[in-house]
Amino acid sequence: MGIRWALAGYPIEDLYEMAAIVEQGGFDFYARLIARATDPRVKSELKFLRDEEAVHKAFFLDQLRARGGAPRGSVTAELQSLLEKEFLEPMDSMFTAGRISDNDNTLRFGSAMEQKSIDFYTALKGSVGSAQRDALMKIIAQEEGHKRKLELIRAY
Repeated sequence: MGIRWALAGYPIEDLYEMAAIVEQGGFDFYARLIARATDPRVKSELKFLRDEEAVHKAFFLDQLRARGGAPRGSVTAELQSLLEKEFLEPMDSMFTAGRISDNDNTLRFGSAMEQKSIDFYTALKGSVGSAQRDALMKIIAQEEGHKRKLELIRAY
């Protein structure tokens, strides 16, 4: 069971900014895995996942700009605390603790992080209009695909 995201009361601009930061974290995570991958097929799959994270980040930044906002690269202290606890600290720990050398553990961790993104975007759907909701549904489907792909890579 993933975290229950309580997003009511936060400005949508902050939530889009947070989503862009989450996607940048995913991009960085996959880039680090690519640098360590030795199997060309695995490397190719990871590059695909990394590049989709960049597309997702662009969507959230476009939504922010459409509302007159400018990307800041940061969020309120409360959202930053949540972001660090749920996304940033676990990723840093994964790499600094040396657990990245264990492929199975790393891919399992990636799958769990994708699930956190899915949960976050599912909660975010309640804060946006219908056009953005449709786009979020597509991103959620892609994140679910990422999770499946990580499981397939684990099976290689």
